[in-house]
Amino acid sequence: MSLFGRIRNRIARSAGRALSHIVDRIILPSPSTHPMNLTSIKRAAQHLKGQPRVLVCVGSGLSAESGVPTFRGPGGMFYEAKIARLTHVDTFESDQRREMMGWYQERRDLLDTIKPNPGHHALIGLCQTGNYTIATQNVDHLLEAASDEADFRPEILHLHGSLLEVRCHDCGRSFEDLTLDLETLPTCEHCGGPLRPGVVWFGESLPHAALQTSAEASQQADVCLILGTSGLVHPAAALPETARQFGATLIEVNPNPTALSDISDIIIRGKTGEVLPVLLKEVERLNKIKE
Repeated sequence: MSLFGRIRNRIARSAGRALSHIVDRIILPSPSTHPMNLTSIKRAAQHLKGQPRVLVCVGSGLSAESGVPTFRGPGGMFYEAKIARLTHVDTFESDQRREMMGWYQERRDLLDTIKPNPGHHALIGLCQTGNYTIATQNVDHLLEAASDEADFRPEILHLHGSLLEVRCHDCGRSFEDLTLDLETLPTCEHCGGPLRPGVVWFGESLPHAALQTSAEASQQADVCLILGTSGLVHPAAALPETARQFGATLIEVNPNPTALSDISDIIIRGKTGEVLPVLLKEVERLNKIKE
């Protein structure tokens, strides 16, 4: 079976296994004051200096500081029964479609109010120091917004789609339009099928091209940077595991232990918006020394 097939079929592993191994590795979340955190940041920077090939696996924690709720982390939306129901394709194909589209339209409206946080900006800064591929599970546009501000666009792969996009559920035609109110249940002008947000729901497959490219990047990466993800949502969670199998150094940045903590080589406990700016400065400092 191909690597793409193995990743697609990998079942979710238990988060409990990670917790039993992580107690003695927890680092306090303030990168500006805690020496253990600074030590870990400096270790991480040693692997990111120069021009490494880096796969960045992004979860909802990166956007949390912009006001976007996390999904699988502590207190995440998925653990609310209503949200689990509203993010499944079966709900769209039922008589609860209007309720589902109303919830998604609220999230689409939120996109006009949120801005990239220091974590987004620092990640785009890091991307300018090496050969980076970003595989994000987030459906917002904050990485693209930070890229536009920096006038630099790295490769950004949306594994779970995008809220900016509207797609026909029947024919698959898609376009970007935040002004369209999905709660009114609009239909496709080409085939008459129901329009929906361009995100991936539970019960659906991830976009083949984005997953395939991410899988290839996981084989080629020197470093896998794991940012704000619980490591519970597959097949995206299998990407760091694959990178490790192919020899990559795994660096995790997260305030909490995750299902990927026990296989990570360097763990930095803290919010991405606090840690990444410090990490970027250290990488830039090391690169200047090298020059």
